[in-house]
Amino acid sequence: MKLLFKISSLILFIAWSLSAQAQSKIVIDDRTSVLTDEVENLLQKKFLEKNLYLTTSVDFKNKCDYYFASILKSDRTYFMEVENCDNELLGSVSAGSSLESASASEKAVIIFYNIIDLIENPAAPQSNDFKGDFKTEQYIHPDSMISEHDSRYFFAPTALPLKKSELYYNSLYFLLHDIQYGVTDRLTVGMGTTIIGLPVYFTAKYSIPLQDKSHFAIGNMLVAGTYGTNFLGNLAFGTYTYGDSHSNISIGAGHLYFDPGNSNSGRSSSIVGNLSGILRAGKYFYFLTENYLFNFQNTETADRITSLPDGTFIFQEGEFSVRRNIWYGLTGIRFVRKSNELVSWQLGLTHLLIVNSDIPSPYNSPDWNSFSYNAGSTFVTFPTISYTRKFKL
Repeated sequence: MKLLFKISSLILFIAWSLSAQAQSKIVIDDRTSVLTDEVENLLQKKFLEKNLYLTTSVDFKNKCDYYFASILKSDRTYFMEVENCDNELLGSVSAGSSLESASASEKAVIIFYNIIDLIENPAAPQSNDFKGDFKTEQYIHPDSMISEHDSRYFFAPTALPLKKSELYYNSLYFLLHDIQYGVTDRLTVGMGTTIIGLPVYFTAKYSIPLQDKSHFAIGNMLVAGTYGTNFLGNLAFGTYTYGDSHSNISIGAGHLYFDPGNSNSGRSSSIVGNLSGILRAGKYFYFLTENYLFNFQNTETADRITSLPDGTFIFQEGEFSVRRNIWYGLTGIRFVRKSNELVSWQLGLTHLLIVNSDIPSPYNSPDWNSFSYNAGSTFVTFPTISYTRKFKL
């Protein structure tokens, strides 16, 4: 069906191009999944009558050849909005609550006439050209733009999903490379590794919309060693995100399991907490932070040498358990490229605080040496840079 749609659209577009002096295009960002192949095919024919070509890709070098329409949903109400190439809202209109249950031809008519009216009459009262069972009224949405980078912070995911067929690339320091792909509008899968291929990890996230500004997601990240190393790690997590596409906060928790794969260190596990957030400070400028809290138990060794009256020595060795409490985070700013909003840069600081528990008795006495372990806290920070790019396939 998609192949048939693309072929028929191409034929119509070629015929239209031969008669049109100037080319105008329109992109529809469907955040509600009401557009089917049949609806898109019907819309293509209607838009071509207005010298508009419906497309799914954007050449940002010629961004002003496009109108950018969106189909959104607030509570039970559907609405549509249109922006120009300067991200200026031309207008937004409510389409009622019955759009999802309408037939394909009815959906095409409703979507077409509302979008065309917003293009031809920007910020004007609702046109009466279309009259039917679906009553519409003018409605200006408070924040029209949808961020192209709302699925994650620096590295931590939000509960917001990628859309189907979207590919998201992220690199930290250009040393760690990560790709995520939207299998459906709710399921995202991905993988990543370093420039040397050690280690490699695989991820999956399933997003569940709860309300207009509330989303929940469950996911998993499996980390494995390569090049003969056999360590294994796994993080199963859940996260809740409250807010819109531009400004939100996420609270998450998960269970981390780690097996170093050698005889010197044992397996360990820990509950991991995550608190992340982003705040829009300008049209292309954001503040963001992500933070992880976790602790784990570790086994350390101590030894002592005791001198006996006869001049001989006794060497003793013991083991004791300690806990390490760790706060790891990244805080900084995000710049979205004005000429191509699919690209962003993140600059900031990585911060790491390790708080070690005290050495238990009797190993905390001066007689015992535990050079491999230092009680107390350690704090380090260093610059962070990351690059992201979204591809709409």
